Amino acid sequence: MKTLFLCLFLIAAFAFIRPPQENYTVGEVLRKARQLDRDSSTVRLTGYFTRKLSKGWYQFADRTAEIKVYVDDKYLPSKPLDDRISMILYASVEYEQNKPVTLKANKLITEE
Repeated sequence: MKTLFLCLFLIAAFAFIRPPQENYTVGEVLRKARQLDRDSSTVRLTGYFTRKLSKGWYQFADRTAEIKVYVDDKYLPSKPLDDRISMILYASVEYEQNKPVTLKANKLITEE
């Protein structure tokens, strides 16, 4: 009985473990946006916050492309964002047909 309970517990525990975030470039996110949005995947990007667009909205870029990112205040680093410092961004992809692809930060932004 204990063995059965242990097996069921382990199966349930592993069922809720999320896969690790994959590293993507902005260009890859733009190309695979529909699939990433459907999977509710968290993507990991490395790049630069090039400018602030409005409250909570920033322009994020790497060597491949640029994308708009919504960053809640709780995910901003303690130091101000600088376009010369490479940052690591964890975000979910937001895709809607006939609209630009955007990202929404879902973890604290850190320096590379």
